[in-house]
Amino acid sequence: MATNILPSGINPLFTLAQDMLDGCHTHETAVGLKQNKEADLQADFDPALAAQMDFTAASSAKTPLSTAVTVADSNAKHYISAARRVLVNYLGDSYSQLWDATGFPNNSTAVPPTQPERQALLLSLKNYFLANAAQANASLNVTALQAGALFDELSGARTAAAEGNTVAGQKKNTRDAAEKKLRARMSGLITELGQLLDDTDPLWLAFGLNEPGATNLPDPADSLILTAGTAGTVLGDWGDSARATHYRVFKQIVGVDAALVFLFNVTDSDCTLSGLPSGKTVRVQVIAANDAGQAAPTVAEIVVP
Repeated sequence: MATNILPSGINPLFTLAQDMLDGCHTHETAVGLKQNKEADLQADFDPALAAQMDFTAASSAKTPLSTAVTVADSNAKHYISAARRVLVNYLGDSYSQLWDATGFPNNSTAVPPTQPERQALLLSLKNYFLANAAQANASLNVTALQAGALFDELSGARTAAAEGNTVAGQKKNTRDAAEKKLRARMSGLITELGQLLDDTDPLWLAFGLNEPGATNLPDPADSLILTAGTAGTVLGDWGDSARATHYRVFKQIVGVDAALVFLFNVTDSDCTLSGLPSGKTVRVQVIAANDAGQAAPTVAEIVVP
């Protein structure tokens, strides 16, 4: 017997929600839906889709922020190493009380092992060289001014990255709440359809669902491989699925499309996607299907040539 279990991933969930919306739009009156109609599902689907886009954008924004921290921290390490080499001439090669005023932590003249310690040391070195200008070395750019600039750079980068993480976390919480509400609505629709349709009624398929009484569902389309073709073209190939009569192909331009978009049905286990934007990541989903329903989706990604 076939079952209708909601997909665990959010992209397949959106695909099924769109199929359900299509089914509601065409058949809700004939089927007799009362509690989970097109307007009800749409009211939960739209916020979930928008929240997912917001979360994706916030997550993508974290990458350059993280890179800025890495660059600023690397600059800090180089400066601290150079400052140590300069200060050895005045304070000695080994740590002693003479080094205390510089702010080097852990009774060591080594570059501090943690980022917060390196940030704090930059500020200490700025103050040290302000008070001991004769020990600075302008030719090596070991100065109070440079220490202050690097402190501001690292401090600002870390603050921005932390804020980016906070925003992404908030967006995720909003997305998760909207997704939970959408799942509840979709589960409600499945339950209501189960009360109104026979287990072998083909109308189940119109909602993107399997006939609960079906025993001959196809296997998933295994081993989806995407290959770069000519500019703007991606080739898809996957293993033949037992009992499949056709395959539903979807695509999503990551960062552009809010959800997977249905492209076409094919009967062979390969396809060509053209007219794609070069340099963008495309997500391709293939679903094996037949007259009784469809298998779990198979998904892969590639950067468009």
